[in-house]
Amino acid sequence: MDNAPNKTVLVIGGGLAGITAALAAMKNGAQVILVTSGPGTFALSGATVSIRGMNKEQPYLQEALDFFKDITIAAECEYKGAFTGSTFIPDIIGGLQEIALAPFSLWAGRPVNGSKVMIVGIRGLSGFSAGLTAELLTSSVKQIGLQVTYRTATIEIPWVRNGFFTSLEVANHLEDKQRQAQLAELLKPLVKNQDLLLLPAIFGMTMGSGEFNGLARQIGCSVGELITLPPSMVGLRVLHAMQKYLKQSGVEIISGYPVQALQVEDGICTAAFVDTPGRNRVIKVGSIIVATGRINKSSLAIRTPSQKTETFLQDDCLVNESMQLLNEQNIPFAANIYGAGDMLETSDCKNGNALAIWTGYRAGVLAAGGDNIG
Repeated sequence: MDNAPNKTVLVIGGGLAGITAALAAMKNGAQVILVTSGPGTFALSGATVSIRGMNKEQPYLQEALDFFKDITIAAECEYKGAFTGSTFIPDIIGGLQEIALAPFSLWAGRPVNGSKVMIVGIRGLSGFSAGLTAELLTSSVKQIGLQVTYRTATIEIPWVRNGFFTSLEVANHLEDKQRQAQLAELLKPLVKNQDLLLLPAIFGMTMGSGEFNGLARQIGCSVGELITLPPSMVGLRVLHAMQKYLKQSGVEIISGYPVQALQVEDGICTAAFVDTPGRNRVIKVGSIIVATGRINKSSLAIRTPSQKTETFLQDDCLVNESMQLLNEQNIPFAANIYGAGDMLETSDCKNGNALAIWTGYRAGVLAAGGDNIG
């Protein structure tokens, strides 16, 4: 009889916390299954990471962010920045967001004192005025003590239908390598005497950091993207790259089917029930990480058959120092059920992505039975 412990870690939730948790558990030797019923809020955002207002002395915070940076490099969606500093990233409405880490294309757009920047508009693109953005950014950078010269130009993309269209529609067209080359030719005449070309986030979902740098070389100038209003192509791009990396790393992903319930006996979660077609799939688990976010967690039940009880997760969940998910009496639901992400009471929209990375990393390491990752 095989008495070996079950090393399967089931992660519920495919957002930033769930992905980080899955990779941390996998790197620590666990077999990982990730169940997701949707992309979560991270994929719709600009995908930047701010630690403003956080206690930088929090245990494992820097370790978690360094781990995240490393996996984005491996996943071809590299994040730039550092735990020890911060910078400002421009958005499509001419504001500046103070961040610690950002995807490569947004990082490239940061204001540099004394630089000359061409903001490129696209005729017909909804919700974007290059002139207004340039005017507001000129004012915004002055407020942080920088002098940046913003100019504007407008191009017309021939393969997009006449009328108004969104940045996501342009991005879909730019999945095609030939159209990327055509765009580069349209942008080349604009680079004279410029340090940077700045565009809305339009460069496709599958473009990795290497391809983006190659496109900039083809254009002959550094290129950056502006944070757009949700849904943001940058967040979708990072999600796509991370999901691809998860699969390459051996993580099984079950998409589109929510986990209905967790079964707990004698203080241990033994199984999860996934709402798959026909009948529920039962997954025997060694540990569970709940990272469902605020949208989906209310539908997750925790059942104790021997006591004939069923409890649903509360509105703002708590975890203890061991990241174990707590019930309303502040007692762990089970020794091997962990929590992470913005479903937790400590979540804050200003630094929610940093908290997702931090809590996901710690939950992943602990769920896999580790203490740290070498």
